[in-house]
Amino acid sequence: MTARTLLELRDQLAALPPPVVVFNKSHSGSRLLARLLGEAGVFMGSERNASEDTLPVLKLVQYFVEHHYPDASALWDTARPVDGALLGLVEGVFADHLRGHDGVQPWGWKLCETVYALPLIDFLFPGARYVHLIRDGRDVAFSDHVAPVEPFWQKVYVDAVGVGHWRGLAYGTMARIGYRLDAPRYNMQHWCNSVSLGRRCGAMLRERYCEVRYEALCRVFEAEAARVLEFAGAPQPEAGIAEVRGEVSLEGIGKFRRQPWWRRVRIASYGRPLLKSLGYDDA
Repeated sequence: MTARTLLELRDQLAALPPPVVVFNKSHSGSRLLARLLGEAGVFMGSERNASEDTLPVLKLVQYFVEHHYPDASALWDTARPVDGALLGLVEGVFADHLRGHDGVQPWGWKLCETVYALPLIDFLFPGARYVHLIRDGRDVAFSDHVAPVEPFWQKVYVDAVGVGHWRGLAYGTMARIGYRLDAPRYNMQHWCNSVSLGRRCGAMLRERYCEVRYEALCRVFEAEAARVLEFAGAPQPEAGIAEVRGEVSLEGIGKFRRQPWWRRVRIASYGRPLLKSLGYDDA
C-alpha cells in the first residue's frame, strides 16, 4: 500500500531491522568501511558504484537536499500539503536498495552525503545507527570532487543556493571556473561543512553515533574494525576483518605534505579552527 504520510511510511518500514548508515566527506576512505561491513555480513545494497556508494539512496538524498535542506520543518507541519513525490521516492528507493535482502539480515548503506538528509532518515528509521568517518581535511582537500555549480552541490558546500561568493570562492555558474583554479580550498570548505554537520547530528544521536578516524582505522585496523563491527551488530566480524585486512594502506595518510609549502599553509589556514578542534594540531 502507498503511504499517505511520513508517519505511515515509517510504520511500514518498521518491519525492517534498523539500518547501519555510513557517511563522511567524500574521499575520506569510507569505501574501506563499506567493504568491511559487507564482508562481515551486513547487506549494503543491491546497486553500488566502485566507491561502494549506494545508488538508489543517492536519488532520495538529492531530492531531500534540493527541496528540504537545511530547513525540513515543513515536513512535520501537518497544516502543509504532504510532499507526495518524497513519499513515493522513499518507497521506491528502499525497494530498489533492498532487492535481494531477506528481511532479517542486518543492512545499511554507505553514501557520503547522507548526513544532509539525516532529519528524514532518522525519522524513518528511529533505531538506525550511524558511522561517521573523519579524515584529516588537508588530505581530503587535495582529492578533487565536484564543483558547487548545481543547487544540490551548492547546499552541500554552504547550505544555500545563490550565495554567489563567500570567503573568496564563487558558487553557482562561476564555480566551474573557480573550482578548476582553486579546487583545494573548495574541497576544504566542503570538508568543513560536512564534518561540522555530522558531528552536530552525532551529538544528538548519542549512543547511536560512532565516530571513526581514518588515520586510526588504517594504523590500528583490527581494533578499530572490531569496534565498528560491534557497534553495527555485524554477524561475522572476524570474517570481515580477515577479508579486508589486506586492503588497508598507510600511504594516503599525510599525503598533503607532498604539496608545496605555500599550498599546505593556504589550505590549513582555511580550515584551521576545525582542524585543530579535531586534533590535527600541526595545522
